[in-house]
Amino acid sequence: MRWRPYLTIAALVLLTQGTAAPAHGAPTFPEARPTPAPSSPEATDTASLAALTAQIQAFARDLERTRRFMGAPKVRVLDIGIRDPSLRDLYFHTLTLEEKTGRLLFEVKGAHEIPPVPPPNDISLQVILGKLRDTHQTLRQVMQDLNIAPAEEPLPETSRSFTQLFSDVLEANRQLNQLLERHISPSDVYQELTLAIGYSARLLARYPDATRIPSEPPFEPDKQPKDVYRRLTECLQIISRIFDSLGLAALHIDPSRTDLDSLQPSDVYLIAAMIVSQLDFLYRYLDIAKSPPQPVYPGLKFPAHSYQRAGILQDQLRQLERFLATDRAITTLPARSQEQEAP
Repeated sequence: MRWRPYLTIAALVLLTQGTAAPAHGAPTFPEARPTPAPSSPEATDTASLAALTAQIQAFARDLERTRRFMGAPKVRVLDIGIRDPSLRDLYFHTLTLEEKTGRLLFEVKGAHEIPPVPPPNDISLQVILGKLRDTHQTLRQVMQDLNIAPAEEPLPETSRSFTQLFSDVLEANRQLNQLLERHISPSDVYQELTLAIGYSARLLARYPDATRIPSEPPFEPDKQPKDVYRRLTECLQIISRIFDSLGLAALHIDPSRTDLDSLQPSDVYLIAAMIVSQLDFLYRYLDIAKSPPQPVYPGLKFPAHSYQRAGILQDQLRQLERFLATDRAITTLPARSQEQEAP
């Protein structure tokens, strides 16, 4: 599995210069590495689920103490429409939480965290728990530098479902953004979408007739975060159909209960990161070895730029859906189990 830093500005090759030439000939897919059989985390690892609950609660408690000390506003709960999350989705948003906490440490202390090691191929509750513990220790370094005493009283024993824990991590991400001097911005969304375009270009490289990097749609000014959100939900719906056609457990998004006018760039970023999570899994499922290039920080961007960028991604995903639907190589792939999924 390829490693990517979410918020680090990487001085690497630009997308338009760093992609390989399209492959020629009929598309072929080598046998992918098998992953663990699907099962419910609640049913198979109740001890890890309880430990994960306690760890998220401990992090949230220290985050709240830090928020009050810094005088940052408290975010209200916002349903951004994500349904049926999996372990990989929780893992990717835990990585986002880790990167934001590292950014906070840099802003407060001027210290960089040691870059995290590449994640394992098999994601489990224990792996996520370890990542959350490391992230909590980074937050404790921030608190120590600010002379904020951590809470030591024991947490009450509570039971949380996997879906509730996923929502807890999303809310921690949203709250942590309010503590940052440089909030997640449209530029971060644009950079994340550029990475998603890189993934899609590599997925399309097996099809000689595909347009790997489509032309940009016309630039439309005056766009708001909600406009980018709507276009990204359409992208996720295409990905869900692709996953369904391959027999893979698919994440779904339901924007019907989302307060669109309350969406901020940081909320849109979470959806963009979710798209990268799905494409990363598809990448590994099809056993594509060459990673897409890391995008450079794009400079000042506005929602209208991200909206235009999402149009490129939408075009790519429509092509990918069409090519996969008629790809005989896909239908002859050996049967394999999926990664462990949450209910």
